Amino acid sequence: MSSNKDYEHIDSWKNSQTAFKRQLELNKKQLAGEFPPHWNNFVEVLKTNRPTRVVDIGCGAGCYYPICKDLEIDYIGYDYSDRAVFLADEAWGWPGVFFNLEYKDITPEHIDMGDLIVANALADVLPNGDECVEHLLSLGANELLIQRIRITQQPNYFKEYKAYDIMTYEFYHNREQLMSTIDYYGYKLAKATRLFTAAEDIFDIEIRKSK
Repeated sequence: MSSNKDYEHIDSWKNSQTAFKRQLELNKKQLAGEFPPHWNNFVEVLKTNRPTRVVDIGCGAGCYYPICKDLEIDYIGYDYSDRAVFLADEAWGWPGVFFNLEYKDITPEHIDMGDLIVANALADVLPNGDECVEHLLSLGANELLIQRIRITQQPNYFKEYKAYDIMTYEFYHNREQLMSTIDYYGYKLAKATRLFTAAEDIFDIEIRKSK
């Protein structure tokens, strides 16, 4: 297993307050106007399943918090960047909702019955996105929504690219391996919603525990 130090840009988001500020500006415009497709999927899942709480892992500047608040669903957000957590607190004026914690340090003790784990643009911006998905599944939530995940017929691989003037990653999950991992942890794929079709397909996937 590779360690973070092997990846040149692993902390690019973590250390860039400018990137999170630009993301927050865009998110506020989206909240006031037309939601992007994956946000609409998120809202549909909330309205359909009515989880007790949303656990937003890799929450960034916290744009899902006001959506949950409007739907009267409890929310907690975790991000590995203290800069993101500071901006989220400042933007939404609700300290104690956002916490500075890397996804690897989240344990089953952080998860309650009735929680929905949401990971929006997390597993797709890491060079080890498959390890991220495995950790999310190991937390034991009854339901997960993993958003904007790239799925390919090729073996797992990643690319480097620039976003918000920082270098980051695109991770591509091999379809067969992803389905095998989901099954191994005792889950099933409940729904896959295609968001975009470009070089590879990009999906929101809903995962539930197998009975």
